[in-house]
Amino acid sequence: MSENKIPQLINQAASVIKTRKVKDSLFADVGCALLSRSDQVYYGVCADSGSNTFCAEKAAIAAMITNGEYEIKRIVAVWKDEAGSVFVIPPCGNCRQLMRETDESNLEAEVILDADKTVLLKELLPYYDWWKKQK
Repeated sequence: MSENKIPQLINQAASVIKTRKVKDSLFADVGCALLSRSDQVYYGVCADSGSNTFCAEKAAIAAMITNGEYEIKRIVAVWKDEAGSVFVIPPCGNCRQLMRETDESNLEAEVILDADKTVLLKELLPYYDWWKKQK
């Protein structure tokens, strides 16, 4: 996927958002699109039921694993406000760790932070270089 395809992946992530409020919980207000190494796109949405949050990235990773894949090429999560504006959001620490543990090669996965900004997963992991030297 070339750089000009990043907005397309952002739009794909936004397309799965279908926000629903149930009591004090929000479901599907964050969407994720994950491009695997085989160029297959997987989607996920979040489910936040108070103390039991399941991130959109985790749902997309689970869909990828369900299909027998483990390697991520590129990933993006987005949130829509009430006016429909889309905001790219970085993965939380738990999602970063899950990406890393799913396959070591995912350290080289591109994490989209904006339409014109990507970083490698390893750049988002604190002390990655230090930890690598300790092995």
